[in-house]
Amino acid sequence: KQWYQRRVRGVAIVLIVVIYVLIMTEVVHRTSAALLGSSLGIAALSILNMRPDLGLIISWIDWETLGLLMGMMIMVSLLADSGFFDWAAVKVYELSKGRICVLVTLLNIITAVLSAFLDNVTTILLISPVTITLCQVMHLDPTKVLLSLVMFSNIGGAATGIGDPPNVLIINAGYVKDSLGFSTFTIHMCIGSIFCLLAAFAYTLFIHKGENLVIQNSEVEELLREAELWQRIADRSYMGTTEEVRVKELLNCKASRVKRLAQERLVTPTTATSTYSVNLPKLREKYGIRDKGKLIKTAIVLVICIFLFFIYTLPYIHTTPGEIAMAGAIALIIFVDHYDMEGLLQNVEWATLMFFAGLFILVECLEKLGLISALGDLAADFIQSIPPDRQLASAITIIIWMSAFISAFIDNIPFTTGMIPVIETISTQTQIPLAPLVYALAFGSCLGGNGTLIGASANVVAVGIAEEKGYKISFMQFSKLGMPIVLI
Repeated sequence: KQWYQRRVRGVAIVLIVVIYVLIMTEVVHRTSAALLGSSLGIAALSILNMRPDLGLIISWIDWETLGLLMGMMIMVSLLADSGFFDWAAVKVYELSKGRICVLVTLLNIITAVLSAFLDNVTTILLISPVTITLCQVMHLDPTKVLLSLVMFSNIGGAATGIGDPPNVLIINAGYVKDSLGFSTFTIHMCIGSIFCLLAAFAYTLFIHKGENLVIQNSEVEELLREAELWQRIADRSYMGTTEEVRVKELLNCKASRVKRLAQERLVTPTTATSTYSVNLPKLREKYGIRDKGKLIKTAIVLVICIFLFFIYTLPYIHTTPGEIAMAGAIALIIFVDHYDMEGLLQNVEWATLMFFAGLFILVECLEKLGLISALGDLAADFIQSIPPDRQLASAITIIIWMSAFISAFIDNIPFTTGMIPVIETISTQTQIPLAPLVYALAFGSCLGGNGTLIGASANVVAVGIAEEKGYKISFMQFSKLGMPIVLI
């Protein structure tokens, strides 16, 4: 039996290593890698006589998360059509007076505060369009600024019991809920998160001073981004008739011409601060509200949804964030009377949704193969073998670092679910109080998501939004900034 269990766990380890190598090296798109991983996971279970049926596989997908993502994508898309994000970008530009350091600091603070009370994914979906528009206005590299916002979103989400999914799972666990309570948990997590935010702010400030955020050849970069968008439109075009084939050829030609133009042109821009007084009147004229009627309708629905996000945890509110987001999206489609349904659905990042679906199935396969439970049992056995006078410090250290490392590579939701009974067992079988173990698990699971691109849902969403706008963020580029913040 032990030989069989070792073989099963070996299969799980090989599977996850292969998938992560594909994602890190970008041999294939991360969505393809996730779908391949889920397929191999199901195949591994079938070979080991643990084949799941179709209904069980579908139940492994977290439809709550996918509903939240899709609903928010539709609402944000309609809000963007009204011109709100362009207008908001100009206002933030005016508030920062064109100073890059002030701008990035404001965005980081806003993101961290919102993430403490809203879901991280919702915060990133709302703040990313404004950020990208601001970076385009100020000739900044959006990828570096977006990465900073994601880090602060994950740290800010750890501050409360509703900011990050692992915290929601922990605080709603029966044993934890009875012994700690929401307010006690939030107070302790908030204090720790403030220190983490200060450390992350100091590090990102140091990094941004060493790396110039201003794009040195802004016009060339803008042309390359435009070429990427034209090529993306061409790839999405359907070739059913001769005319549609001709349109696709014209779009490809347009993308090629813009790329050639970018290669021929090199422009060195002036700094953003030196042109603030010149840019502001032009920006006010160029970027404004385009459709006030759509803005009012969208804003009303979105404000109601955000309010429900705040109070959905109350005992008499029988709903979930996914249901709220989808209801808001459906209401907007009806109220705004959006005729271009195909165009609206094209703004939904289907590749991101498919990536999450594949990742959920992959992680469930790893759990069925016993990898996650084995890691938890290994930690529990090791802690219980330590002398009693050193168990508390050792348990906190082991749980927080193990949680952070594993959450950087495996979605933190199933890992947290598996670790909650483990910390309860450790507390009952030893003299270790439960509260420090709970805080260690919460901080490790939430902050460890900053380590890699697929460590947290907000990371994947931010990268997907950037790609939709023509900016690519690689796995290694994300880890280069995120992993040091996790270690700090």
